[in-house]
Amino acid sequence: MCVSNVVDKIFMIENTVTLPRISDYPAHHASKAPMSLAVAGDGERLTYGEFAARIDACARALLGAGITHGDRVATLSTPSADHLVLFMATARIGAIWLGLNPKATYDELAYQVADAEPRLLFTISEFEGRDHLSDCQRLCREHACLEAVFTIGGGEQFDTNIDPEAWQTALDNVKPEDPALIVYTSGSTGQPKGALLTHRGMVTTGRIQCHHWWAAPFRILNNIPINHVGGAVQLAGQAIVAGGANVLMSRFRPEEIPAFIAREGVTVIHQVSAMYQMIIDRGEPERHDLSSLQALIWSGSACSGDQVAQLRTWCANLFTSYGQTEVGGEVLFTVPGESDEVLTSTVGYPTEGIEVRLADGGELQVRGPTVMAGYWRRPEATSETFTSDGWLRTGDILTESPDGVFRIAGRLKEMFKSGGYNVYPREIEIVLEGHPGVAIAAVVAVDDSVYAEVGHAYVQPETGATLDMAGLEALCREKLANYKIPKRFILRHTLPTLPVGKVDKAKLRDEANSSRT
Repeated sequence: MCVSNVVDKIFMIENTVTLPRISDYPAHHASKAPMSLAVAGDGERLTYGEFAARIDACARALLGAGITHGDRVATLSTPSADHLVLFMATARIGAIWLGLNPKATYDELAYQVADAEPRLLFTISEFEGRDHLSDCQRLCREHACLEAVFTIGGGEQFDTNIDPEAWQTALDNVKPEDPALIVYTSGSTGQPKGALLTHRGMVTTGRIQCHHWWAAPFRILNNIPINHVGGAVQLAGQAIVAGGANVLMSRFRPEEIPAFIAREGVTVIHQVSAMYQMIIDRGEPERHDLSSLQALIWSGSACSGDQVAQLRTWCANLFTSYGQTEVGGEVLFTVPGESDEVLTSTVGYPTEGIEVRLADGGELQVRGPTVMAGYWRRPEATSETFTSDGWLRTGDILTESPDGVFRIAGRLKEMFKSGGYNVYPREIEIVLEGHPGVAIAAVVAVDDSVYAEVGHAYVQPETGATLDMAGLEALCREKLANYKIPKRFILRHTLPTLPVGKVDKAKLRDEANSSRT
């Protein structure tokens, strides 16, 4: 790193000040460095001066439309400057923002609107040939909570002439503990629940991530759906706290990402392993200059040894971490210079300011300012998710080694009983992914008349690899107790994924149970 970059890095870290609210940061950065880049990519470019001005104009318009503290405002969009402006403007006046995914079905959108009851809905006109404006107008007709639907970039005129005293009162009434957004869980068990993430939580997450993942200048690739904690908090939030740039791609286009990195000077990437694999498979990285990259992060699932070897050719600084929606971001982090073994098999160490503990059975529990305030209008579910002394139950089973590094052993909700024994799918997946020809493994439970439940293993090979299912079974017999060995091994050249890139285990589980004989 050159001397100027070292100076920039020190400047960036020293200037990630602790402000009361996430929505305070754009104006703060605009006052300090109005010409610094806030938003770029896909034809958009805003300085912090422009970003802050648009946020305040939008916030005034929301007040003029009658939006008050605690109201919900929804946005259906791909990652864009407009969605970031609406997010920060909503939070700036103490309302609660809800991001909606354009790839969600109408029923999924209707569920979230009925549950969150937003008063206003802003939408893109269309996406991938789908008429979203018509869908949103239908939502407005069918849900009394929705007072109006507006097209993003549609040219509607809003009243921004707000009384100065009313404006200042609205800003002053926003407290750090107030919710800034609702993020709905994936709903793999039961109906999705809306996690309430606070201003203080977003600020803390942004500062912690800046401590662990830095770059000068800070330009993070943001191509994660806006309804996901990754896109809203871990990517957008960190860049805003850092005074860096959200470099936006409207959708995940793996074949275009290397050229995009080179063109936009992206310095930080944070994706899940499946997304990296899709980029690698396109064969484009070696054809482009990726020298701008300074930090490369993954979370949500592990990268294989082959993936790590490929990623090291892109960037020297590789990191993995652990987090989830309910904890508001990441709470375990690897440190600079970790070995391939640590990067592929662990999720890192605890960080200052966030408490973690392993409860009976090895469940990771978390306590700290980043943790959600609770589930929206779900007091019973909230109570079940927290212990009596205030720790969040993550539902993940981890182990801690003597040197303090944590490893994921499984998930309580994915655990199944086979012949009376507890089986954790992740333990089996780690063994399978240790095979040089396996890119991704996913083990799901299938009903069985003898053992109650057994495992079926879906395996995606590395590009060009030939896998022998008998060989995979032999590997499992070598490494695992017999009750853990999957009863079937299914080869899939591509496993189904959720919008954020994680393997869609619910779909695989339904398929496995419907096809059993």
